[in-house]
Amino acid sequence: MKTRSAKRHAQSAGDCHGWHAWPRRRRWIRSGAALLFFPGCGGGETPAKDTETKAPETVATESTLAAMPAPGGTCPAYGLWQACSVEDRISRAGLAVSRREEGVRHDFMSVEGLVWETSRAEIQVFLYASEADRKKDTDRLDTVLVAPPGQRVMWKWPATLVTSGNLAAIILSLNGRQAERIALALGAGLPVR
Repeated sequence: MKTRSAKRHAQSAGDCHGWHAWPRRRRWIRSGAALLFFPGCGGGETPAKDTETKAPETVATESTLAAMPAPGGTCPAYGLWQACSVEDRISRAGLAVSRREEGVRHDFMSVEGLVWETSRAEIQVFLYASEADRKKDTDRLDTVLVAPPGQRVMWKWPATLVTSGNLAAIILSLNGRQAERIALALGAGLPVR
């Protein structure tokens, strides 16, 4: 008489890359994701919406978050998320991404977002000068609909909201696994130091 695990193994033995192998992969991904992504850097952009109403040091901080390091330069592995940190973290998740030149604006986010694209997803990243600034925008959003209460945003694909420190990301993807991979990569956060 076979045990449940023996039956499951026998079912999946001939199809090691199929549906039956997914629970083992998911356990591996969950256990390895923390190790794989913990030391990564985070990044993004926070251009000011209205520079006249912000203090000069806040505007300077926001513009440096969006900047990518010079070739051969390094991206900080801790502290606030920056554009280079976001790109590095997504790349470490095993995804090939490209950054769009033009950003994205939403009336419910006070900063302009950076956009990265994969073959099956769009990642809109909003970087703030501090976690408190980010919370002013994201704490009032409906996290299921990724929209302000009482409003409905017509996303081109299902949306997922991820927040971590000074970063807010909206992941648009039809592929649930890829959206989860991106969410795990960005949601882990950067080490404080």
